[in-house]
Amino acid sequence: MQHLAALRHSRIAFITGPLRLKSAMARKQAFLRSIEEIGLESDPELIVEGDHTMEGGMSAFARLLARPMRPTAVLCSNDMTAIGVMRESHEAGITIPRDLSVVGFDDIRLAQFVIPPLTSVRMSQTELARLAFDALKGELARETPAPNGTEYVLKTHLVLRESTSLISQVPKPAGK
Repeated sequence: MQHLAALRHSRIAFITGPLRLKSAMARKQAFLRSIEEIGLESDPELIVEGDHTMEGGMSAFARLLARPMRPTAVLCSNDMTAIGVMRESHEAGITIPRDLSVVGFDDIRLAQFVIPPLTSVRMSQTELARLAFDALKGELARETPAPNGTEYVLKTHLVLRESTSLISQVPKPAGK
């Protein structure tokens, strides 16, 4: 979010994962906190539920395009969704990153090969595996399960590629 704000984007959409998943809800809450931290107003019209697939990304972005004002940037809950957004953008004649900046999450290997290469948030797979192992050990050592579960913090970092750029124009009404 800070990267997109630094590039002067103010109409930033978020395509969530399936909201029945705790991880999708956590990412949505993080998006809302980030919007507030950078001083933007939260617009519920810019938050659309996806399903973590390319087809879901295409469908979710089509729903965003149907809104009165299209976003200048889209943050996606995973890279597969972002790739779907990129495909739907191509179909709609929207050029990335000139007309729309796109950011994914997970930094899957394919992210560096799409055109343009996808900017993505990377999680260390080694660190994720270590946290999962520690969580399993912790749960096995407990007499009774933790009633509210346990949260673990996984550090991430942004991998800058070519799918984001400085906003070159004011947001356009949809279909223009």
